[in-house]
Amino acid sequence: MGTALLAAAGLAGCGQEAAPSQDEYAGRPQDGGTASVPGTGAPSTEVSGDPAAPAASPTAGPYADGSYSVSQAYGAVDELVEEDSIDVTLTMSDGLVTQVEVVGNVMTSTSQEHVDSFSEAIDEAVVGRSVEDAHVHALAGASKTSEAFNKAVDAIAEQARQAAAQAS
Repeated sequence: MGTALLAAAGLAGCGQEAAPSQDEYAGRPQDGGTASVPGTGAPSTEVSGDPAAPAASPTAGPYADGSYSVSQAYGAVDELVEEDSIDVTLTMSDGLVTQVEVVGNVMTSTSQEHVDSFSEAIDEAVVGRSVEDAHVHALAGASKTSEAFNKAVDAIAEQARQAAAQAS
């Protein structure tokens, strides 16, 4: 009985109205609005379309057709194991991804499972899309692999853009 009374007394102050947080981690717009950069108040890039979709590549076409490869590290696993990495090869034609290959260079069996699942799902996610739309978000549950893949796509897009500039 004493515990129930103590719990009820502890909850007495909970009848106040909830107020949203106003710090730098307060909610972000989910409706395509403009967000500000935390701590600065400066506007960030405009978000449009699916709020869960990753941001588009910062590079701009035109892109030279061909195959491009990048190796991208993505950090230690729980600060216990050396960095994992992936080797990404994209083949492009007319700015569209026509083929993708991802090879993992990982240190643990769990990381290998994530890379294997990612590799099985990546073709369907990016083949036929423009290089700007080839970004993925936690594909097959592999969030770190997805982030590394997106960085590799940006680097490949830059390589293809520079190759197109040199050709013209």
